[in-house]
Amino acid sequence: MPWRANLPNPGPMPFTNNDAINLVTNADFTQAVFVQTHNNGQTRSAYTYVQFGGMTLCVVGHVHLTPGGGVVAGNCYIPGWENWQMITPAAQVNVIAAQADRGAFPDNNRYPH
Repeated sequence: MPWRANLPNPGPMPFTNNDAINLVTNADFTQAVFVQTHNNGQTRSAYTYVQFGGMTLCVVGHVHLTPGGGVVAGNCYIPGWENWQMITPAAQVNVIAAQADRGAFPDNNRYPH
């Protein structure tokens, strides 16, 4: 997968899907800068930052909240890393679900910087 061509800052190179998997797997969502519950209370998204190749990258994790109070994995992605996503890792699901809505959408800071 390539970095999206029109990013404000190109992403770190080299960067691979395996790098993306490692960043998502090890992301600390307890440090999320923006958490939002949307889709009529059915989805929670958390945005956190990780360091890679001298840059700060954003990792976004999603979980789905069920009517019965359960939580299931959604997908994670790295904004700007084209056409790539993975299932939110099991270890991240409850961490994201437990977060309260907070922060402000990171706008262009969600892209490599």
